[in-house]
Amino acid sequence: MKNSPRLLSWLLHPIILPALFAVLLLNGDYYINNFLRPEAVRIIMLVVLIFTLAIPALIFVASRYLGVIESLEMEIKQERIFAVTVIGISSWFCWRILSNYDLPAYYTDFLLLIFTASAFGLIVSFFRKFSLHIFGWSVIAVAIAWYIYSWQCFSVLYLALAVALSGVVAWSRLKLNAHTPGEIYLGFGLGLLPVVVLVIL
Repeated sequence: MKNSPRLLSWLLHPIILPALFAVLLLNGDYYINNFLRPEAVRIIMLVVLIFTLAIPALIFVASRYLGVIESLEMEIKQERIFAVTVIGISSWFCWRILSNYDLPAYYTDFLLLIFTASAFGLIVSFFRKFSLHIFGWSVIAVAIAWYIYSWQCFSVLYLALAVALSGVVAWSRLKLNAHTPGEIYLGFGLGLLPVVVLVIL
């Protein structure tokens, strides 16, 4: 029980979220999934796993080994700027590659949300510290809400679960004294901004 906040922080780490969301997409109720060939499903998942999980993870581990960053917890300002930059660039490359396959926006919009959120997060990182964990979960909650609104492909229960897990992550970060309540709220608020951009566009 004593180590449960740290365990939750690792199990619910934001680096897993793009791949998790891709799994949800490919199993969503949107009709176009019925026409997606098995090899297309494999390509989408492989590209997402490589660019949003494997490459960022390798960069972070290699950076820690080479002394570029002091900790994988990304506790200092420069490390957090570095982390947000890596995630943003990785999601952009992932979006570009999948876009080359002329896939419907249903399969790529979530990557644009992540990229846009990373751009906002990068700017704010120069001035204020915020919770990257909550930021990531907020983006996923917003992405689910956007997909419910645009394609009616998810149950509202998915959104409720994402919000609930955001609360669990917030509790774990506060218990670890990794953030103040203000940094938690800021992280969640930043995650809401990308969908505002999509609505305006």
